[in-house]
Amino acid sequence: MSMSEALTKALPLLAALEARGFEAVFVGGCVRDTLLGRPLKDVDIATSASPEEVIAAFPRTIPTGLQHGTVTVVHEGGTYEITTFRTESAYERFRRPSEVRFVTELKEDLQRRDFTINAMAMRADGTMVDPFGGCRDLERGILRCVGEADARLQEDALRIVRAVRFAAAYDLRIAPGTWRAIRRHRGLLAHIAMERIGLEFDKMIGGSRPERAGALLAASGLLGCTKEPLPEAFASAAAAYAALPARRRSGAAPQTSGFRGLAGIPDAEDRWAALCALLGLGGDEGAKLFGTLRYAAVRGERLAAVLAVHGAMAERAERDLLGLAGSPAAENAAAAARLPDDTRRSWILAALRHGQAAALAWTGIVKRMPDLIAAGGQTAEQRYAGLGPYAQALEATVRGMPAGAIRDLAVKGKELLALADRPSGPWLGQLLQGLLEAAALGGVPNEKAALLAEAADRLAQIDKPQKTRGDHS
Repeated sequence: MSMSEALTKALPLLAALEARGFEAVFVGGCVRDTLLGRPLKDVDIATSASPEEVIAAFPRTIPTGLQHGTVTVVHEGGTYEITTFRTESAYERFRRPSEVRFVTELKEDLQRRDFTINAMAMRADGTMVDPFGGCRDLERGILRCVGEADARLQEDALRIVRAVRFAAAYDLRIAPGTWRAIRRHRGLLAHIAMERIGLEFDKMIGGSRPERAGALLAASGLLGCTKEPLPEAFASAAAAYAALPARRRSGAAPQTSGFRGLAGIPDAEDRWAALCALLGLGGDEGAKLFGTLRYAAVRGERLAAVLAVHGAMAERAERDLLGLAGSPAAENAAAAARLPDDTRRSWILAALRHGQAAALAWTGIVKRMPDLIAAGGQTAEQRYAGLGPYAQALEATVRGMPAGAIRDLAVKGKELLALADRPSGPWLGQLLQGLLEAAALGGVPNEKAALLAEAADRLAQIDKPQKTRGDHS
């Protein structure tokens, strides 16, 4: 078999080990992806040499996981993990082996792996070592556990979720025996840390077939078995999908057709926002979900902001677009590009309160997933009439605002403090926000003199009731 440039570059590592009398092979994902003609993410090597013998064979090494037999070798600016052939004893808490034993036989090492498509090796001359039929399974489009599926999944319960990810990413059918074992042992997910589940979900939603991953998660019942509960909307949507006859699953549920649009969204963070919007999650619920999955707080904040924009604008956008349905195409496009005054106001305020980035992300999402703002009972042509020009008008409005944040104002807080001649307090932030909204909506130019005059008027209005109360005291 011909090798990719990435494997060819690593051949000297195999040659160095073989020159010392050890067996060395490419193994795992790099072999699988080479067979499929996909770009390689990593190049992993397995060998009969012990970790100490690997270290002795190369001038630059990093002892990254000696207890598991892994040494990282630095070669021509790249790093390669070289792992000693090993077998694993009984697993603790359905996740990690209690003991690792180094062996010298390649087949023993391959036998411990999760799925046949990951239990293949390639020698330096390109010949394959495939004792469990991984090549055949790839050709047939099947995902199958190595050996006994029940044993493999009970050893490491994370494999239950990884099976779904691999099946979706590589467009594979899960073998009946493996599928039954997944459903039988899904309760073991309660032993898996949520950050591990989160990593797998991230890979699924960022993959080539997020909608298929979601369908498999729903049909398997896995979403209700995690260590910490996911939002009720996930379980409800999954249960509704799983209850459908197989022949109707392609488009019967309202969310199902929307799921098919996820792959058309380039950014994985926006896919998350679209998914949560489809399921009806609000900003707080989205942030809580990301907390449950142990994602960085900044990601949760971004998701919450996009969902808040969706909550503020979805119904209004749906109403505007339905009002365009049935018009001739040219009239429709022209009308869509002219936002109604109340829509323009609501849109600008949403962008100011939740951020321009969140507002622009939302328009990008709905352009690719019109179901998010579509009403039932309409044909696709009617429901989405004018969406392109309408979304462009929204984007242009946000990009054209004279000020999108307080930092963009031509007047600063210290100038307002001097104008008011009073100590700082909550009033200052409120005044700055009011000036920002006035400038963004076009009520006052974003110029220092105009903003100071507006601020003086607003301060006078604030002071008036205070003076009135003082007069009666």
